[in-house]
Amino acid sequence: MMLTAMSATGSAQDRFWWQGSLMIIKARAADTGGALGLVEASFPEGFGPPLHVHHREDEAFYVLEGKIRFLQGDTDFVAGPGTFVWGPRGVPHAFKVEPSGARALVMVTPGGLEEMFAVGGMPAGDLAEAPAVPYDPAAAAALAERFGFEVVGPQLA
Repeated sequence: MMLTAMSATGSAQDRFWWQGSLMIIKARAADTGGALGLVEASFPEGFGPPLHVHHREDEAFYVLEGKIRFLQGDTDFVAGPGTFVWGPRGVPHAFKVEPSGARALVMVTPGGLEEMFAVGGMPAGDLAEAPAVPYDPAAAAALAERFGFEVVGPQLA
């Protein structure tokens, strides 16, 4: 077994602006033998994808800062710092970041979905602020088939 060490801050090639959020890829499927992908996400207030279903991977969130409202199936709840949220594949889900923004670790297993942020995002380099681009559900939906998820509803109100 080979151990792989990754940077705590993420190198420039691992930092992407995605729909107004900073996504720092901490571990890629290529780093973990396909087992998982891990992203540190800094979300602005109001950020949230449309209701969607992952068909290939389970998704987990560990909220580091702020609060995030989640809808998983029929369950609607708010998660704050220290909360672990497990999202099994096949369950429709969405989330919306509460006021003041949030930061979370997002893990997918098996890995691969983390590459969506590189493919659909913009390299962040050393940019400290997100480009002024609102969330674009159509852009996310365009990547859905390639990355194995399906948009099944709107963003949370």
